[in-house]
Amino acid sequence: MRLSGQRGRRLARALGLGVALLLAACSSNTQPHASLAPNPSPQAVVHKVVEQFEVGPTAYVRSLHVEGDRLFVGTSTGVLEVNRSSGDVVRTFSGKEGMRNSYAFIVRPDPEGRLWMGTNGGGLSIWQDPAPDAAKGHPQAQTVKNYLPKNGLADLWVYDVAFTPEATWLATWDGVNRISGSRLDDKSAWTTYNVADGLANPWVYAIQIAKDGAVWFGTEGGLSRLRDGNWTSWRHADGMGAENPGGLKTNEKSGFGSTRPGEHSHDLTTLDSSGSETYNANYVFSLLLEQDGALWIGTWGAGLSRFDGDKKFVNYTSKDGLAGNVVYAIAKGPDGVLWLGTNHGLSRFDGSHWQTITREQGLLGDDIYAVTVDSDNVVWVGQKGGVSRLAPQPATT
Repeated sequence: MRLSGQRGRRLARALGLGVALLLAACSSNTQPHASLAPNPSPQAVVHKVVEQFEVGPTAYVRSLHVEGDRLFVGTSTGVLEVNRSSGDVVRTFSGKEGMRNSYAFIVRPDPEGRLWMGTNGGGLSIWQDPAPDAAKGHPQAQTVKNYLPKNGLADLWVYDVAFTPEATWLATWDGVNRISGSRLDDKSAWTTYNVADGLANPWVYAIQIAKDGAVWFGTEGGLSRLRDGNWTSWRHADGMGAENPGGLKTNEKSGFGSTRPGEHSHDLTTLDSSGSETYNANYVFSLLLEQDGALWIGTWGAGLSRFDGDKKFVNYTSKDGLAGNVVYAIAKGPDGVLWLGTNHGLSRFDGSHWQTITREQGLLGDDIYAVTVDSDNVVWVGQKGGVSRLAPQPATT
């Protein structure tokens, strides 16, 4: 995909922000950062920032998802569906189209073609294409439907969604929902699970579903699994997350973006009120399940963990090559390489070698809140202010 200036302006205008496309951040003769630690292997493919578009200087990109030729972008000011080949905005979603809150934490299309958007205090918004005979006027505004606690939703803050043929799972700030089949409008189809049922913590950020039907949950108080009706949880005491890597302040009661114990907010800071970085090894913010059943776990300050699904955790921190120890997002490319969005840049990990990409290499900043990789092995990165596109380059160029 090559976005022209005109297309970039269309992307910005689609959210009503009027911000133009940024210039390509890396020229063809730009070399990878010299301070990579450890260096990529000589045969490694090096990704470089080749293009960006803005979504507004104060807007955060919280969700990215590629499906076919479509790129879904969830921001704090609305949702975009973009044709990643042409760069055209297919459609937008915000309060104008019926969302109760335009701030989208997660955006995912389901197998039936509906678009699920979990929001910041506005519940769950779902868009379904109108029937052909309804495609007059402004059907988009007529077909966004919101689901709230009165419909069965556990909480108005919805962080993740995962689909199976039998049910849909939702991660919220007050437990998780299971919705049987497609019975969205049947409240009896909604089931809520919380701490009393076996969940490690009520604040849930990530969901992954295994081949055997087990469901994994990343919570603010540990990792939980529901399998065959039985709950199991793991925490730092079980080996998850590295020991405090830099003697940071530990606050087991701080929420995402919080500066005081017990507070929850969405200002996306990793710092406390004194400006120091914080550490909570039990705080799981991102998950990625491998085909072999291994689980990658992104923590708040304790780095990245790989769990074999049984007992063994292997932890990685900035001392090993990870860019930052707060891991907001995890994605895997078709080549099997992991991409980690952290509080100090983007990490590429092929299982042996690390590469770090930061503002110095052309990103908009060093906090990476969303990552996805398309079928062309192009990496899309969500940050405050916009989206960066990184294309693979031969390591010798």
